[in-house]
Amino acid sequence: MPPPNNVPSRERWRLRNGLLWILSAGVGAITVLTAASIIHDTSQRRIALRMVAHSAAQQIATHITGRLEVLGLETFAPVVPGASARSLTGRTALDALARAQRAAAQCRCRGLLPVTEFFSSDNTSDALDRISVTGDVKPTLAPASALADLARRELDRARAKPGSLIHLIAGPTLGGNAVVTFVQHDDSGAVVAVYGLVAGARETLRTLFVHEPAHWSAVDSNAVLVRLDTLSIEVRTADSIPVFGALDPDRRFRGTARPPGPLDGLAITVALSPGQVPSAVLAHTSSRQLWHLGLLLAATVLVLGVTAASSRREVVLARARSDFIAGVQHDLRMPLAQILLAGETLTLRRDRDESERLGLVSSIVRETRRLITLVENVLLFSRGGVVGMRPSLRPVPVAQLQGDVVEAVRLAVEDASQSIEVPAESSLTVLGDRHLLRQALVNLVDNALKYGSPGQRIRLGAEQHSAALVHLFVEDEGPGVPPAERERVFEPYERLSRDQDSERTGTGLGLAVVRQIVLACNGRVWIEDAPAGGSRVVIELPSSQPRPEPT
Repeated sequence: MPPPNNVPSRERWRLRNGLLWILSAGVGAITVLTAASIIHDTSQRRIALRMVAHSAAQQIATHITGRLEVLGLETFAPVVPGASARSLTGRTALDALARAQRAAAQCRCRGLLPVTEFFSSDNTSDALDRISVTGDVKPTLAPASALADLARRELDRARAKPGSLIHLIAGPTLGGNAVVTFVQHDDSGAVVAVYGLVAGARETLRTLFVHEPAHWSAVDSNAVLVRLDTLSIEVRTADSIPVFGALDPDRRFRGTARPPGPLDGLAITVALSPGQVPSAVLAHTSSRQLWHLGLLLAATVLVLGVTAASSRREVVLARARSDFIAGVQHDLRMPLAQILLAGETLTLRRDRDESERLGLVSSIVRETRRLITLVENVLLFSRGGVVGMRPSLRPVPVAQLQGDVVEAVRLAVEDASQSIEVPAESSLTVLGDRHLLRQALVNLVDNALKYGSPGQRIRLGAEQHSAALVHLFVEDEGPGVPPAERERVFEPYERLSRDQDSERTGTGLGLAVVRQIVLACNGRVWIEDAPAGGSRVVIELPSSQPRPEPT
């Protein structure tokens, strides 16, 4: 039994175990909450969607700006400064623009802006000249005053911000129309005149946005960043008046671009839903972070498992200690009661005859030997578990060892109305500690007596297994040990499941001590079925006189 001064250390161990449970639960909860917050962080997803929408709007504005410049320069090619255009001014230039537009419409050989009329205003006067593409002298698509004001503003803008030739304008003053202007310069770079085309605002913007081969399926030419449709893009004027497109009100993630240059004064808005953006774009957590998080979760689960196993083992050990104390109390109380009863009877001279007196003396000897065996088991187990056994390995004749065992258990065998058999005297010799091996065999015989019925025969034998190994065995005719539990019964405090509530008590150390002794003597031990039923416990030990292998 453990000494009393070990009790506080066990209590401290239990306290540490409880703190470990609390710590493990806390770490596990924090890890799970952290993982959930990282994986399901909707705020990061919303930010990513808004950034994608803004990026898409910026890229669309850049692309439309480039397309507008290309189509605008192709449309105003007759008045672009060059050798062939030096004499084209005023009405002559407008006629050339109208003819070029009609020719391009017939041959369909280049991209076209939907032009209804052209107009011009030079730098020296405020006079406005205009002509329809069909040749009408007085077009009525846009008010003349609005076009004149627009032409003056464009001339002022060209002087203040040189470098931008093409400009798209839309607004309420144009009556649902859009104007694309071109500023003409002379060879010295001075502003000469402003030319413009008038067309429906929706038709013009539809030409810029919709007439694309990819139909805006990809904003990025190298990768599909976002897929757009007719409810994803809207264009508004500086006064927030919609001139093209309509946004789905359920698409809450929006980004707006206000590009300079040719689209100055317009705002392009892109509205997205999460389904329009690939999940890889919205993955704010990298795969490496997810792997780290997975490893952290696995480590947390491992810590929880270790803690649970430790707590379970503490419960099992507590129950085993309780059973051990109960078994020791029973095994101590019974022999002591027998010794006390026999001693009092002899002291008071109440024995009736010599045979009864010898029986009482034999009872004292038998129970004393039982107590010695019990104490030796406890001491051997404590010594083996703490500092390790230091056996004195010497040649031990098997016949002498068997004689020691029979002498030690003779009275117990007779008291149990059983018998022990030893085959013919063996000439084998094993290498071991005679005292420890005697204790191991006594434990095996004691187990056979404890679980056997009256009339049982116990066989104590030995055989040469190989040139260097000898088998010592104890066979009984008891109920046997199930194969699934044959390894477990060698653990300290372990008992068979069927004997947990049995009247057969014990310390649970008998077989554990046997294994410790055998291992200390460089052997091994196991349980198998006996030929005549019951169990056969085999101890394999090295022979002290190895025989040569047969050739």
